[in-house]
Amino acid sequence: MRSVAFLFSSGRRQRLTNGGPGEFLYGFAELARAGKPVAMFEEDDLGFGKPWPRLLEAASARVSHAAGVSPRLLPRLRSAIAGPLSPYDVLVATTQSIGMAIATLRAMGQHDKRLILMTMGLVSPDASAWRRSLARKLLAGVDLAVLSRPEAASIRSWVGDRSRVHDFVFGVDVGFWTPGGTGAVSEEVLSIGNDPARDFATLVAAWRPEFPRLSIITSQSFFTDKPNVCVERGDWRQAAMTDEDVRERFRRARLVITPVIDTIQPSGQSATLQAMACGRPVIMTRNRGLWDPEFMNEGVCRLVPPGDVDALSHVIRSLLDDRAAAERMGTAARQAVVAHDVTSAGMARQIERLAG
Repeated sequence: MRSVAFLFSSGRRQRLTNGGPGEFLYGFAELARAGKPVAMFEEDDLGFGKPWPRLLEAASARVSHAAGVSPRLLPRLRSAIAGPLSPYDVLVATTQSIGMAIATLRAMGQHDKRLILMTMGLVSPDASAWRRSLARKLLAGVDLAVLSRPEAASIRSWVGDRSRVHDFVFGVDVGFWTPGGTGAVSEEVLSIGNDPARDFATLVAAWRPEFPRLSIITSQSFFTDKPNVCVERGDWRQAAMTDEDVRERFRRARLVITPVIDTIQPSGQSATLQAMACGRPVIMTRNRGLWDPEFMNEGVCRLVPPGDVDALSHVIRSLLDDRAAAERMGTAARQAVVAHDVTSAGMARQIERLAG
């Protein structure tokens, strides 16, 4: 295996050193434990986490929004590639902003390193022809590890053969996300997530007075006056809730629900798979970004149409009424995650194959 540098946003090393789950390291932890030639760099390690002065930062953000590339990152990444990243043959960018900046420098002839870009929501299906044309040029020769099969198919439709597009199976740390002991399950129903594609409004609208307590854990600003719905603040970056806290809540939850809008991104992927690995029955929205429609089938979870309040309420009621069936589905979900290698160790094997 060639030498690989993984590039992360801040905070990932803390999860590694604190014994947290390894899925957001995309296989780094498993490769490092196996003695492979890998290294980990966070934004602060490379000096590009610090923002520019306010006006320049605002201008950079506007360019980034329009073109998909942050001007602020370009000079700092160029210095990093010439400096601490120079010994490594392959760079794995785990954030889109870092990956697009490295790809831009590569397209400008500033380096010739192999780039693997982990991506979700790379370019909107509704993006202009100009935006797609620019992305095509910048991503020439890049390996795109796409976390959703539908999105990978969409990218292939416009990127052509200039980039290598891979269906990358995101998996969770099944050694961390494990079922609880006998009798651990409570009456609480749980929904957790912070990304803007979460559709908590539909979930709350579907929640009936006779249903048990629904706990929504999110950093989003969200309010409801329904007495059997509680909104709690949860954000691991600000230590509002630890990974161990989340695992315990998953283990105790009677049901876990992941409502999302109809987006091409694989929103809700991590929370859903974590809950499944904990052996819990899950209800999720079947949206355009459902990352693996074959794996995410009715045997391991229940899927509902986007924004359909009545359908969601019906599925919730059916699983509440048939507890045994819900528990069987949760058990099957855990078994499927392991059997199909939807794991962080599986991601390490994929990275090893891509890096060569």
